[in-house]
Amino acid sequence: MTSPSLRTPPTTESLAVLPLVLETALDGVVVMGVDGVVRDWNRQAEAIFGWSRYEAVGRPLAELIIPEPLRQAHREGLERFLNTGEGPLLGRRIEVSAIRKSGAEFPIELSISPVNRDGSIFFLGFVRDISERRRHEELLMRQAREAEVLNHVTTLAAETESLDDILRLCLASVCELTGWPAGHAYLPQMGASPRLASSMVWHGDPSRFGALKAITEATIFRPGEGLPGRIWSTREPFWILDVDHSDPFHRAWPAGGVGVRSAFGFPIMSGGEVTAILEFFSHEAAELDLRLLHIVRVLGQQVGRVLERRVVQERQALLLAELDHRAKNMLAVVMGMADQTARRSDSLESFRETFSARVGALARGYTLITASRWRTTSLEAIVREIVEPYVAEGQAQMEMSGDAVVLSPKAALAVTMILHELVSNATKYGALSKPTGRINLRWAVLAGARRRVELEWRETGMSGLRRPTRRGFGAKLIEATASRELGGDVTTEFAPEGVRYRFNFPEPDTQAAA
Repeated sequence: MTSPSLRTPPTTESLAVLPLVLETALDGVVVMGVDGVVRDWNRQAEAIFGWSRYEAVGRPLAELIIPEPLRQAHREGLERFLNTGEGPLLGRRIEVSAIRKSGAEFPIELSISPVNRDGSIFFLGFVRDISERRRHEELLMRQAREAEVLNHVTTLAAETESLDDILRLCLASVCELTGWPAGHAYLPQMGASPRLASSMVWHGDPSRFGALKAITEATIFRPGEGLPGRIWSTREPFWILDVDHSDPFHRAWPAGGVGVRSAFGFPIMSGGEVTAILEFFSHEAAELDLRLLHIVRVLGQQVGRVLERRVVQERQALLLAELDHRAKNMLAVVMGMADQTARRSDSLESFRETFSARVGALARGYTLITASRWRTTSLEAIVREIVEPYVAEGQAQMEMSGDAVVLSPKAALAVTMILHELVSNATKYGALSKPTGRINLRWAVLAGARRRVELEWRETGMSGLRRPTRRGFGAKLIEATASRELGGDVTTEFAPEGVRYRFNFPEPDTQAAA
């Protein structure tokens, strides 16, 4: 049993240097003696682990914060140091698991240094809770994997001729994303009495879902009946947490059930009609979050578009190649923006706000060029869609004028991203952040051997403006987009009263785009 005297915070002269460290350190600080017992514990450590200083001091460190599987290694490392003066964890920063007072395990960043003070040896441990950082990293990895799977499905669906192969690919991809073990596809059969019949296409181990497979392949559904029929009628994803207490699941009637606890499904739409219903099953009660429901909806839409293009055989090869190219470019842009935005964000909320705004601007650009059927989009329409919403109604903070310029889809997306970055910066730090600020935006077509477009963005009405000492991702994105996507260049001029960007690029070949 621990001696009561060890429950009292140490007051020996050897530890006299520690109070200042303990009180001022931004990280949690744990002081441990050579016997493995906690000698001191600052407020940050209290906040991280949940143990008060009074509760922690005098107790073995292993019992407080070290998970059970790691405690023996902790004791062996301490013994090795006492015998040799060396330890594998000393003097470097590592990431390990720890436990809170509640018993919850979480990741920490830890550095340990031995201190010899007046002949007394003790250890200083500096601790940082990295749970939020890990969640942020896992979110980015999950988003990247989802984007990769969507691209993979879309690309392979565009290359295969078999509908069954497309369905198998979709089923396997959704099972991978969700972790659900089994999936199946129903197909509509139209006529005087529309119904859904099994495609006989499955993903998963048939032996685990034998009863379900047998019943499903023998069951038809009419619109509104059961899980597939409901999805067919609503054209929306649907999810059932417990099939034993849900009317929409009509296949649980045999004795002993069919070995399914949860189910969900979504439609594949083509030409405004349901082409297939994909449904998925789990032995355990399993919930789907809104993010995954959104992903499967997008997957269904993407695959539906591929199937829809099959209707027009003459354009099939061109459209499928176009989809492959655009999907890869889009994913590269989005994943690049996610990576760079994350590196320059100091919190998950900051990342979400900035990244969502950039993706939103990209989406609005896609809306414009989709409305023009991927032919041409006017520069003025892009300006009004991207820039005007940032200017308060009734305020004369912006002037814009220019020639009639039409852009190809590629150029339209590039200009969309450039204008979004410019107006975002102006709103946060520039002309639109001050009542006296003004923006003059003009564009013109310059005659010559090869006609070129000149676009000038000029901010005035500020004071004391200086050129930034560090180029952020927005500035790099503007320069890279002007160079790579538009084939032009940009010059930037900073003055105390404002900043001016001047873009010069070849007039896009809109005949080729059409």
